[in-house]
Amino acid sequence: MVEKGLIKIHVYELRVGMYVSQLEIPWEESPFLFEGFDLKAQADIKAVQDVCDYVFIDPDWQKQVHGPTLSKNASLKKKTAYAQAFEKSQKTYQQTSNLVKNLMDDVRFGNTLNTEGAKAAVSDCVDRIIENPDAMLLLTQLKNQDEYTSQHSLNVCLLAIMLGRYQNMSVAELNNIGICGLLHDMGKMKVPLEILNKPGKFTDEEMQVMKKHATWGRDVVMSARGVFPGAVDVAYGHHEHLDGGGYPRGLKGSGITRYTRIVAIVDAYDAITSNRVYQKGRLHLEAVNVLTKARNSHFDSHFVIQFIDCIGIYPVGNLVEMSNGEVGVVIEKNSQNKTKPKVMLLLDAQKQAQQNSIIDMDTNAKDQAGENYRIYKVLHSDDYGIDLKEFHEVGGFNQALGI
Repeated sequence: MVEKGLIKIHVYELRVGMYVSQLEIPWEESPFLFEGFDLKAQADIKAVQDVCDYVFIDPDWQKQVHGPTLSKNASLKKKTAYAQAFEKSQKTYQQTSNLVKNLMDDVRFGNTLNTEGAKAAVSDCVDRIIENPDAMLLLTQLKNQDEYTSQHSLNVCLLAIMLGRYQNMSVAELNNIGICGLLHDMGKMKVPLEILNKPGKFTDEEMQVMKKHATWGRDVVMSARGVFPGAVDVAYGHHEHLDGGGYPRGLKGSGITRYTRIVAIVDAYDAITSNRVYQKGRLHLEAVNVLTKARNSHFDSHFVIQFIDCIGIYPVGNLVEMSNGEVGVVIEKNSQNKTKPKVMLLLDAQKQAQQNSIIDMDTNAKDQAGENYRIYKVLHSDDYGIDLKEFHEVGGFNQALGI
């Protein structure tokens, strides 16, 4: 039983000076002599990480022994920590993006799937998401329509890991769900390019070919050496519906695995919110409505609710217009007050580019008129001529974050 006042955190969030009051495993199964101890060095943290994924810390002990956890420079330090996390996330995202393209080329040309490379890339993604999910989520929103297929697989991988983290999955489980997401659409590499990249609606015959990607994906993943077996189920079943109306087998309810249910939800969300040749991506709330209406028929209701809660009301990477007319991009959500995220301002009230600044709405930041910043509405990714991907490529985020 967890003692009152303790906070559960992932072992990757541990820092020197914290006091570990409880483990997720019984103390007698751990190598530690004492039931409760403070972390005096990185070696202590590593010892905890070796035996469990989550622990319970005592914030009151921290305050009594070391004083308040946050110093007077806490906001500056937090910004620096976010900037560092974003910098590392950029590197991981780009490296994994390149790997996904190579994996898809391997499948397209009949080469052996680089399973070890995929595992290593997913492991890096897991580390980055544990460290700071917001930094990685921001990168999933910098979408390139011309690279939809490869980028979609990477985004599904990342969103699946984020939802798994929200469900308190172990690190091993996060790696498994990540592989499932990364490889779920490999069967599309067997679809003729004239169908895969068709700018208009599929004919009935073309749709039947397109649907075969689930079976082809199963075969591709099954033939890969050392791959997590659950990834085969996900590649084969991510278009199945709980009511039996999906394809290719028409599975129902319990016939659809947990990982498949998770990937099906994040797969649909990323597809709905992405710009395609034949359709403009829809806003976050529109995508949420689609998922919500399909609960219990297409998607697992419990997981849909968890996913919506996981990414928030104003997901990181969404463009928003403030009540004073200024426009910005959400860069960090607020877990305590979901209507008051951190926003990087890009345009002034006249929709002209302004010097990029970051406002923390949770501190009741005020505009030039002395009014509190409030979000008026969420925008499409290309409204007012803003291209977040281009902004990122010219170093806009890095400059504003001080990287």
